[in-house]
Amino acid sequence: MDKMNLAQNNGQIQNQNQLQSIIVCHNGLQSTYFIGNNHFPQIDQTTIPPGDSDTRITSRDVSQKYFPHMEGMILKKSPHQIQGWQQRWAVCSDNRLVYYLPNNQNTPFGIIDFNIMTYSLQRIIDQHGNLIEFVLVPSGSRKNFIFKAKTTLETQKWFNTVFECWKSSEGAKKILQSLNKYPKFWRTDRITYEYFSQVGEVGDILLFRGRGINCQIQRGLTGSEYDHAAILLRFQSGSLYMLEATGYFGVGLCSWKDMIENRWFELYEKIMIRRLDIDRDHQFIRTVQEFVNENMGNKYQLQPTQVLQNNRSVQQINNSTNRQQRTFFCSELIVALYKKLGIFDQKNSIGPYWPGYLSSLNRGFNILKGKLHAEQLIDFSEI
Repeated sequence: MDKMNLAQNNGQIQNQNQLQSIIVCHNGLQSTYFIGNNHFPQIDQTTIPPGDSDTRITSRDVSQKYFPHMEGMILKKSPHQIQGWQQRWAVCSDNRLVYYLPNNQNTPFGIIDFNIMTYSLQRIIDQHGNLIEFVLVPSGSRKNFIFKAKTTLETQKWFNTVFECWKSSEGAKKILQSLNKYPKFWRTDRITYEYFSQVGEVGDILLFRGRGINCQIQRGLTGSEYDHAAILLRFQSGSLYMLEATGYFGVGLCSWKDMIENRWFELYEKIMIRRLDIDRDHQFIRTVQEFVNENMGNKYQLQPTQVLQNNRSVQQINNSTNRQQRTFFCSELIVALYKKLGIFDQKNSIGPYWPGYLSSLNRGFNILKGKLHAEQLIDFSEI
């Protein structure tokens, strides 16, 4: 019996073209488990995934690690000899050196991440012993990245900062070469699933680009790069979940452990994370917990008129007098949470709130505090 017939016989399908889910319980919390568009993994209906011993939301318990930070204009040598040295705006911090085109400091033009790729760091000195250039060479690759500043003093400062970020990285501890299989891997900001599991935090945004025909239609109608969005949660047990609104079951939780074990990530062309840098104090965590408790099981809403025009204000979404009657589209759920947290800048933000609205390419999505980083592609290739 194929997977489609198995799912139909188990009463899991009402509409073959609709995103399907099954519901299980985690200590009283409703949890949504993706199956996906017309793809149905083998499911043992008699097995209920074990719940977390503690489903209270928390932030990671990590000791503060110091990273040197430096940013400014730097010169990068082009691989094309005729172009020579070119100016780039660069930021070195958190085991990464990221550079941008001078006229676009929002979208990275190159990402050198020492945690997911091993690099050798080489010094080039002149006859007087002054550092004039430094070179980063990815392990197992013919590519190299050559940098310098306008003065030898500035070049030395850049080298010192890069060296400090490089020496404490995962790539300095072991040989990492998995990115070599991707052409121009430095153009895409990636994060390995293993590292994502370590650093994923409450309030981070997840953006999905599905493979199904319905996903393509939705992206076409809404003009969005993505067709689904969710918010990341971490329970005190350490388990990662995402809070999402889906058409089949409304607002629910999806376990990332099950996403991996059932390989449901293969239903998507890509899954991106936008990491939120913010002080996750007791009040922040408490507000997120209250929002989850208030909205679990609330209905999903995507009316045909919304596809053409979405003018629902955040007040309409988040300030309903009857909480049980609240409805959400997936990306509206995130906007509503951010407003409750005091993060969302409604005054200077422009809708409609489609999944693509949450992309870093959208200049109309603004926050009042903290920092939302640009998208990183979650790399599942090593699973």
